[in-house]
Amino acid sequence: IKAGKLQRYVSWSTVTGVARVPVGITQAVGIVRKFRPDAVFTSGGYVSVPAGLAARLNGVPLLMHNQDVPPLLSNRLIAPIATRISVVFADSLSYFPARKTLQLGNPVRQEILDMRKVSPQQARRQLELDAELPLLLVTGGSQGARHLNQVVCRTLPDLLPYCQVLQISGKLLLQETRELSEQAMAELDAGLRQRYRLVPYLNEEMPAALQAAGLVLCRSGAATLCELAVLGKPSILVPLPPAIGISPQEANASMFGRSGAAQVIKDTDLKRELLVDRVKSIFTSNTLLQSMAEAVRTFARPDATQDIVAEVMRIAST
Repeated sequence: IKAGKLQRYVSWSTVTGVARVPVGITQAVGIVRKFRPDAVFTSGGYVSVPAGLAARLNGVPLLMHNQDVPPLLSNRLIAPIATRISVVFADSLSYFPARKTLQLGNPVRQEILDMRKVSPQQARRQLELDAELPLLLVTGGSQGARHLNQVVCRTLPDLLPYCQVLQISGKLLLQETRELSEQAMAELDAGLRQRYRLVPYLNEEMPAALQAAGLVLCRSGAATLCELAVLGKPSILVPLPPAIGISPQEANASMFGRSGAAQVIKDTDLKRELLVDRVKSIFTSNTLLQSMAEAVRTFARPDATQDIVAEVMRIAST
């Protein structure tokens, strides 16, 4: 489906994006009429606008799923015509009509859910890490985050005496991150250097890495936060900075920060001294670790997948 990216500010891409919307709607209407679905489910993104409009134009029930705290423009546009709206976080409820909005959470991979049966020590053994030494897991997402990688590398001489570090750099940033980490650890003894592991990406091992961690340093997308919540993982969140205004990740992180589930550092504020201070203060306080774990678990919705499916089936049968 051809659907342009819709943004809240005027640019050439916005103009061309708006121009593609009618084409996308026509294509989506054709698809809906061809497949004749019982219901349509959208979860944000520019393609959801023509898909949602096509559903309602053909009398097909629409469940619109909102992941981040503030709705994307695409969700704001189709919310008025949605049959039902599901949100991940309670902070999103105020954006939508109460009569048709439910907080159902966000689907989490079964592999993540299964990790609740595994202790952090067992997970560290699975990854061939020191089972008794606290683990800081660092991830900037599948593409990595250059600034996050750079600052973490500078902190290694300060952090490795306190914990082990598993850093996921992103495939494209592996070589430069390796060089930075080697420079930073040049004067450390072999024992401390062994506490650091750098990988470009984790797929099958990612659930174990999350469960192995005592603390996670990461971005604050909705999917990531839901995984942290299910596993009860304290975190330091560095939201992806916005192109303009406040980003959805900043709103997500603020919500976790206010609840005590995470500590939040703006990307522009992320410096070696601040990060070292935050990590040390958390890892050296069992009381703080426990309170953060308890707070993050309040966001957990382990049955989100079943609840969303049930709601889709419900509107499809009406």
